[in-house]
Amino acid sequence: MAKITSNKYFHIITSSFLIILSFCLNISISLSQIALGVLLLCLIIYIVDNRYNIIRKDIYFTLFTFYWLSAILSTFLGSEYAALGKGLTSPWPMLIFFASIYFIDKKYLPYIVLAFAAGLFLTTLSGYYYYIRFGEIDYRYFRSHSLAGGYMMTAHLLSIGIIFLASIILSKLERNKYIIIFYIIVMLTSLHVLLITATRMPLLAVIAVISLMLVIKLRWKGVAAAFVILLSAFIYVITDDYMLARFDDFFASFYEPLSSNGWRLLLWKNGIEVFKEYLLFGIGVNAYESFMVQVMPENNIFLPLTHAHNSFLMHLITFGIFGFITFCLFYGKIVFDLVKNIFKSSYAFCGAAVMAGYFMEALTEYNTGLSMSSMQVLFLTGIMIGIMKKDNTL
Repeated sequence: MAKITSNKYFHIITSSFLIILSFCLNISISLSQIALGVLLLCLIIYIVDNRYNIIRKDIYFTLFTFYWLSAILSTFLGSEYAALGKGLTSPWPMLIFFASIYFIDKKYLPYIVLAFAAGLFLTTLSGYYYYIRFGEIDYRYFRSHSLAGGYMMTAHLLSIGIIFLASIILSKLERNKYIIIFYIIVMLTSLHVLLITATRMPLLAVIAVISLMLVIKLRWKGVAAAFVILLSAFIYVITDDYMLARFDDFFASFYEPLSSNGWRLLLWKNGIEVFKEYLLFGIGVNAYESFMVQVMPENNIFLPLTHAHNSFLMHLITFGIFGFITFCLFYGKIVFDLVKNIFKSSYAFCGAAVMAGYFMEALTEYNTGLSMSSMQVLFLTGIMIGIMKKDNTL
């Protein structure tokens, strides 16, 4: 049994592509998906070679199967605007979680983290390029574009990357002082690019999660360090004109639809109306924009319509109650296992930190629906849970 997957060459291939994927996750969705495609072929071999034990015995895989089923059902039972192909394939990048769990080897973790940091650093450098090239001409273009791509994806990648590297250092999973110095450089430069983009929720997630990590790991010293971080962030916001302007309308009224949060509230209000019409299975993947055109008041039709700017509401609208429950069960199982072991395992601590940042950002963005963003998070948490399973922590 498992003759293929126990072969050393199979092990070398999967470990190599985990490292390649770790590097690509911050710089290119296309390269990431190519590397993931190879790992998924290996995963199919793994499943068959182990007599389908994953399908029959892995609770994560079972919950994911139900989530995928909800996407299929929403395609066929949702609205006429649902995209058939995307409805059937939309959850597939989430399979990165299983490639990470089953192919991770603890001895390769330092190389995977180093490759991840190198990719994050390249994205950060590209952020500086776009800032210098487009910052004064078109600030919106700079904020939404980098080597990683557009759609405001860069800020989400930077924030999770910063949180992950901080958790690695605080957990002492890396002890080489030169590599730690490199990680600190990557974190500081990435934080600087995040600051000049003035993307609020990713920035708040970094500040909040790192402060919490410091308190958990360093206790009273951590409280003091967290206070310094919070005070420094506050001073920066009130002394930087653009950042101050961005935060001025953070709690803007619903009756100010041109403000940043004003149109978010408008999207949420109309999104709830859409959900009420398609309670059970939602409207289907890629149907949101068409529905918003019908529901949104005519005088506000120019507002962004691509998604609801809230991952939880967006899942309710797209997949309905059934899909939302399966979404919560899949991610809930991951979060539960990480939080339960947060004081027992450094790997659980790192995974929990990543998930905390991810879901905090999900309150005002549809980051769980961005392939690159969700792949980054599920790759990192999958690696941590995979090591915990092999260490018999879970």
